[in-house]
Amino acid sequence: MRIALISPDYLPVPPVKYGGIERVVYTLAEELVERGHEVILYAPFGSQIRGKLMPYLHVGHDMWRIPGFVKLTLPPGVDIIHDHTQLSVVGQKKLAVPTVCTIHNPLTNPVKHAVYLSKRHRDLFGNPHDHVVYNGLNPDEFQFSDQKSDYLLFIGAIIPYKGVHHAIEAAERAGQKLIIAGPVYDHDYFHKEILSKTLSNPSIQYVGEVGGQARQDLLKHARCMLFPTLVEEPFGLVMTEAMACGTPVLALPNGSVPEVMSGFPQLICRSVEVMTNKLIHETLPDPYELREYVLEHFTTSGMTDKYLEIYQSIIEEES
Repeated sequence: MRIALISPDYLPVPPVKYGGIERVVYTLAEELVERGHEVILYAPFGSQIRGKLMPYLHVGHDMWRIPGFVKLTLPPGVDIIHDHTQLSVVGQKKLAVPTVCTIHNPLTNPVKHAVYLSKRHRDLFGNPHDHVVYNGLNPDEFQFSDQKSDYLLFIGAIIPYKGVHHAIEAAERAGQKLIIAGPVYDHDYFHKEILSKTLSNPSIQYVGEVGGQARQDLLKHARCMLFPTLVEEPFGLVMTEAMACGTPVLALPNGSVPEVMSGFPQLICRSVEVMTNKLIHETLPDPYELREYVLEHFTTSGMTDKYLEIYQSIIEEES
């Protein structure tokens, strides 16, 4: 099968540090190539995959320039386009080639073939006939450790709806060290809610945006990951990344959390107070059980199986 994958124009594929969409696109592309499919990836300069790269020519971030570029440069014989842009900009243009759109944000995009990242995501923003495919990861890319250190971990964008302030509150109430890692997307919030805490409490540390081995070390050695999201999170890839490393996740029950964490319902917290109590009193799951759960439910291989089924059904429907 000849497949064109369309990534957003923000970050390279794979991302150097932060970038959940780009990480999913990369692992999907690599798995498709491994299975003998031909992949054409549309992504920013600096991207690297084993398939063919079609780098965007525009400077800066302007996703509405992507559809025209794809239309002009799409090689002949492409069987299907898989759009991963936030607004499904290629899918909205209704090109002649069958197009499927994975919706990575809490949005309803006006496209014919939509894929949502959880049942909750589809229930809120899609239709009953739309597909659901959980994000997958390559377990070989996540180092496992059953030896944990004495810190809690938050990895994600520094922005209010990610709930970083709740992670700080839980850590402080529990009297435990918290490491915060991620890009700052809201500087006012960072200075008022995060930086001030790091200056007044040496147990709260902000280490910036991390990638590579530094990110692996944080994930695999944390006592616990905190995921206090305040929005209808479509999936929450970092939860499965942490568990793949053998690290438990305490999360507020918003968005996809009850689905992603269904194997460990005792880790779902209805409030910050409950999260704090669990940090103090809860016996956390065995690291090996956490990794096995991810291997059973959230791998790139399983994700790719489902996408290939969707590709084939759409191609047959539109032939």
